[in-house]
Amino acid sequence: MSVSFLSRSGRRAGFTLVELLVVIAIIGVLIALLLPAVQQAREAARRMSCTNQLKQLGLALHNYHDTTKSFPYGSRGSGNQVGWHVAILPFIEQGNLFDQMDMTVDFHAGVNAPFRETRMEPFLCPSSPSEKADDNSAHFTTHYYGVMGPTGTNPASGTAYQENTSGSHGGFSKEGAWSHDEVHKMRDITDGTSNTFFLGEISWTQRNGNATRYRPWSRGGRTNNFMAPCKNVAQPINADFIALFNDMSYGSNHPGGCMFALGDASVRFVAETVNYDTLLSMASCGGGETATLD
Repeated sequence: MSVSFLSRSGRRAGFTLVELLVVIAIIGVLIALLLPAVQQAREAARRMSCTNQLKQLGLALHNYHDTTKSFPYGSRGSGNQVGWHVAILPFIEQGNLFDQMDMTVDFHAGVNAPFRETRMEPFLCPSSPSEKADDNSAHFTTHYYGVMGPTGTNPASGTAYQENTSGSHGGFSKEGAWSHDEVHKMRDITDGTSNTFFLGEISWTQRNGNATRYRPWSRGGRTNNFMAPCKNVAQPINADFIALFNDMSYGSNHPGGCMFALGDASVRFVAETVNYDTLLSMASCGGGETATLD
């Protein structure tokens, strides 16, 4: 069997069925080779967007510090109970949204409840398929969290990192740039802003049956309980298990690691294979460790 047509000379020429099948097979192979390249290009674009968003958040924190002479609370356990995401809204061109919120009442009070349903693109990693909080399908979450500090043993001194362990969800590290019901200033970052994690990415969804526990971006914390906007560094990047709420591992859907914003507003991709002592050292703001990512 062949597919033929008349040539200019009037003689019949054509392709055989086998030739057509070979051409189709070649096209299929080319498409199969092209798709991974397209997917990699899309992920590269998403990763760049994620990097830029963390960069903007880092700069917003610097602008906030220049204005108020300190960084925001990691979260509040009393009063309005909001966290740093809400505090920096005026510095990421969301001043109108901030002005609509009532800072004299709790974050989940009736007047503030609708804001949980506002999608905040600056707080969302484009590589994550999940943008919603786990407590309600209408609430939008965040993928960027303050690094509360390390837990465990300081690799430089061999002593235990300070931690408030009274919380029932993993406690609160006292060694990082963020605290519960307490603010920090630039002068408190004695290890150097270029050696200290400020923000980290938690945008992975589920591994080995273990899912993240996302909460609304506007949510703060509770006294001696949990801090939604910040997490401890208590396990490796992309860990396959979920421990306590405050110890949820940093990680992402970017292949091989996740993004961190440092105190100088630079952004680094940190591989999941990074030495764990280095991860702890970078999470500390004043532990005297010498380990760096370089």
